[in-house]
Amino acid sequence: MPILQILWKFKTWIAIAVFFILWVSQIAYTNHLSGKLKAADAKCKATIQAMEQKQLKALAAKQNQINQVSADYEQVKSEQRVKVETVTREVQKIIERPVYLNHCFDDDGVQQLNSLITSDSS
Repeated sequence: MPILQILWKFKTWIAIAVFFILWVSQIAYTNHLSGKLKAADAKCKATIQAMEQKQLKALAAKQNQINQVSADYEQVKSEQRVKVETVTREVQKIIERPVYLNHCFDDDGVQQLNSLITSDSS
């Protein structure tokens, strides 16, 4: 029996064996690619976490800087508030003393008063 006849007789089993070998090799290659994909995914997640940590640190630093500026502003604001209260109190004390009277004269009125003063004194 020649080899071709033997192969022809078992052609179904040979085809099944070839497809089985192809199937097993396809599964092995898919597992290999899956492992590479998982490694790349882990590396990507690590890089993203590092970036997030860096951004969180930068955000915390900026927030601290903003808080410091706010605290400085509040301190200056409170100092100005004390100055305003002091000035207001001093102005109120000055206004409480009567400095001007309600008698107001223009130039003609002053001349008439001067003439009256000189006529009374003589």
